[in-house]
Amino acid sequence: MSIILQDIMCSVNIQHNCIDLHCTNTAQQPVYQEWTLTSRSRPIVQHELTPHYFLNTYSIHNYDYIHLITPNTLRKTPLRVTNVAEV
Repeated sequence: MSIILQDIMCSVNIQHNCIDLHCTNTAQQPVYQEWTLTSRSRPIVQHELTPHYFLNTYSIHNYDYIHLITPNTLRKTPLRVTNVAEV
């Protein structure tokens, strides 16, 4: 498959839904800063496989293009976090 650069109109931002899919931290990875190992670490997440993603349709730069190709069935009320402490 080849893509012609001139055919690309914009980029989109999609997000994996770790909360509903119950993705888990499986290990810790050391953090390097300027080639030096620090005492900090970051989690390595084991993502669950899914064909479903959040499409960021509120992207300021590409909204017109994204809105044109988004089916009406996907135009729902934006996600609202009601209890931030649970996230």
